[in-house]
Amino acid sequence: MRQNKKKLAALKNKHLNQPCIIIGGGPSINKMDLNRFKDMVTIACNGFYLKMEELDFIPTYYTVEDHLPATDNKLEIMSLKETIKVIPYDLKHIIKPDNDTVYINFLRSYMRPKNEHFPLFGDEFEKKSYWGGTVLYMNIQLAHYLGCNPIYLIGVDLSYKVPNTVKKAGAVLTSTEDDMNHFDPRYFGKGKKWHLPETQRMQQSFTKAYHELKKRNVKLVNAGVDSQLKVIPKGKVKF
Repeated sequence: MRQNKKKLAALKNKHLNQPCIIIGGGPSINKMDLNRFKDMVTIACNGFYLKMEELDFIPTYYTVEDHLPATDNKLEIMSLKETIKVIPYDLKHIIKPDNDTVYINFLRSYMRPKNEHFPLFGDEFEKKSYWGGTVLYMNIQLAHYLGCNPIYLIGVDLSYKVPNTVKKAGAVLTSTEDDMNHFDPRYFGKGKKWHLPETQRMQQSFTKAYHELKKRNVKLVNAGVDSQLKVIPKGKVKF
């Protein structure tokens, strides 16, 4: 516990005023040359290890906050080296500790999404961070804690289609065929479980992050292609 606290504290402002690329899993990243970002601070998540097969770099940080992809991809994520894995404490039984893993206090049930104040966004990432319906909302909070500015988003397409062939159990879906919603058909491919995508809630969270960061003079930029993100201004990554 004490060692984890020390590792987490060491990340605060570690990349002060450096640009950061937060990489989403949308198909659009297949249209981009991600190797251009190999010397920059990068945050990847979930099944991004599939893309790493063709890249010249390993993301600086790697995250997962949903227990479904954490469970399905645990062996691949735990095997990653030379990247700092930032994981909620309540997934510690899935993503086991190692020297490169840091655990955070991630609040999932602090208020209902219909609450007018949802989601919360704070400046105390070392104490708590907030769920916003997408792992990328956690990653934006992480990038802010790292001191990054500007923060660029890529691969945030927000154009999900739920195939008729999926098996549904409430909000949990199980794929029976290739994934059409992400950069690799294996991402949430056959046998993988995922939550019903709530794009409106995701938009709400991205908008919240943009306004909160703007108050703090931190730029949040949509640098992706084929993105349906609203409010967040579009722009190109400045090297």
